[in-house]
Amino acid sequence: MRNPGRKPGNSPDRPSREGKRHAAAPNAAAPTLVLALAALAGLIATALPSAAAERRIALVVGNGAYAGGAIPTAANDAGLVAQTLQAAGFDVVGARDLDEESLRRSLRDFTDKAAAAGSDAVAFVYLSGYGLQLENEAYLAPVDARIETASDVPLQALRVSDYVKRLAALPLKARFVVLDAARTAPFRLRGDPLAGGLPLAEAEPGSLIAYNAAPAPSARPRPGPTGLTRWRWSR
Repeated sequence: MRNPGRKPGNSPDRPSREGKRHAAAPNAAAPTLVLALAALAGLIATALPSAAAERRIALVVGNGAYAGGAIPTAANDAGLVAQTLQAAGFDVVGARDLDEESLRRSLRDFTDKAAAAGSDAVAFVYLSGYGLQLENEAYLAPVDARIETASDVPLQALRVSDYVKRLAALPLKARFVVLDAARTAPFRLRGDPLAGGLPLAEAEPGSLIAYNAAPAPSARPRPGPTGLTRWRWSR
């Protein structure tokens, strides 16, 4: 994955028509790297036939350089995801440590790219960082977020459902969104605390949404070069 200098740039199961579904989390005692890559590769392999000639595009964002509490594994996690996607034939756009403006632009540009890719295209989005829950909506905080009250969340963080819905509205063959953001955020809020973890989003037909932890709790930090652990699927 080519690193565009903290700005977005070019780099670094089959989709179901049924309602929301969950898969059990893998055993956390197993090697986390093997589990993560196996889950990701298995997801792609089952959803996309090996002989498929469709265009495959991906956006991989690893946000870790937060002033209030860095995520030391974010860059390695994003790099591993990007390598796996590239091996599966994806054209990967990679970025890390994006501020609010860069993060919004990165997602907007990728949505435009997906819109121009055609009806046989497959889009994959991986977003890593600190997630926040407000009024049953999941938000991703950019690295420059300074969130002090609940009202700051929709102003400074990105509501994930906005981009999920935009992708769902495009005539794509399949859409994957991986939200690696269920962590305890370092922001010290005045007033009532935010709900913990991330809410489970409804996935549209032809789409799959994955989380790094169960919908309610946040994942605990784990030692090692990567933080990829267990996943929850909504499809």
